[in-house]
Amino acid sequence: MGVYYSVYAEANVDGKWYSLCPYFKNDKGEPKTHSIFWAQSLFYDVNNDLEDYALGCGIPDDMSDGLREIFRENLQEEMENWGGHPITWEQWYRNSMYYVNFAQAIVPKVNKDKPFKYDGYVLKKELAAMEVYEIEEFSEWLTQNEYNALTEKQKRQYIYHQWNDSWGDYWIYRTIADRVWTLARLFADACDSDIGGSLYQGISDSQIRLYVYRS
Repeated sequence: MGVYYSVYAEANVDGKWYSLCPYFKNDKGEPKTHSIFWAQSLFYDVNNDLEDYALGCGIPDDMSDGLREIFRENLQEEMENWGGHPITWEQWYRNSMYYVNFAQAIVPKVNKDKPFKYDGYVLKKELAAMEVYEIEEFSEWLTQNEYNALTEKQKRQYIYHQWNDSWGDYWIYRTIADRVWTLARLFADACDSDIGGSLYQGISDSQIRLYVYRS
């Protein structure tokens, strides 16, 4: 079994943290809060980078109620560790979870006006194969100048395309950022009349905190 990385998000509005994560009830009627992103080994390099921006580890005292209910209620309760030595849940979370500021750790990694890292001309047959998951990457792609140098007959084999590497670092950062921006906007629009205060002005990137939980 590999390591699972789950990313959770919350926003600070006038000194209080609120979960931005999707909330729903399962088929048993039990309330559930879902992470905004999860991955396994392909998140490894991103995780190593994000750890450099860690503001702290474990569960902070001011964690939002919506996220706090995901984790063990009694942090002093002991659990059986892999090594056979009992540790508290507080120790477990301190070793397996950290949190970062969204504006510092994620936003600088993406260009909000550039959803795709690559653009150019690719072979039509390869794009068709990629769209049905027969291949994972293009064997070649051409810049505008390279495409312009082709004959008209050669040009008919290519098509303009924009893309990110499947599960590449930019795709991961961009996916997390897009989901956070969407959830923050929806939260502000839906809750401004209930929470009030500065929420009427929306939620800035610096007001958002992300947790990375390894399990």
